Amino acid sequence: MLSFLLGTFLPALVLAAPPPINKLALFPDKSAWCEAKNITQIVGHNGCESKSIQNRACLGQCFSYSVPNTFPQSTESLVHCDSCMPAQSLWEIVTLDCPSNEDIPRVDKLVEKILHCSCQACGKEQALYQNNEDNLPSHPQQEVDEAPAHHHHHQQQHHHRQQEEEAEE
Repeated sequence: MLSFLLGTFLPALVLAAPPPINKLALFPDKSAWCEAKNITQIVGHNGCESKSIQNRACLGQCFSYSVPNTFPQSTESLVHCDSCMPAQSLWEIVTLDCPSNEDIPRVDKLVEKILHCSCQACGKEQALYQNNEDNLPSHPQQEVDEAPAHHHHHQQQHHHRQQEEEAEE
């Protein structure tokens, strides 16, 4: 029975990201912190008029540490990394006017609007942000807990897809 439980639950425990650390024994008077700060973001595109929008940026100090290894390794490596990053966001379409371009008078940019930030495992961003459009919300202002990688790349793909759709009409 014990081997069944270990075989079933141990892989899940090993693969799960460690929880964020709020305190360290070496620095008991220090705490991790992470918050969403209001910013004005300028959304632009070549040949188009930029727009200023209200957004948030994640700002904070989260813990990371690395304990020296031994060789041959007798225990698991003790490395931990947390980073202040979006915990909840939504995606919004911002339309830019492009008066100098007769072929493409408008460009839609997909912008991540940050709602909440928290200390999270550093590798989480790379694991969640995949380089495909399956992660893009199908409806603007849809809340998501993960987002596409390479925002600029996806905005260009979204723009090109829109151009192709408009050309077909």
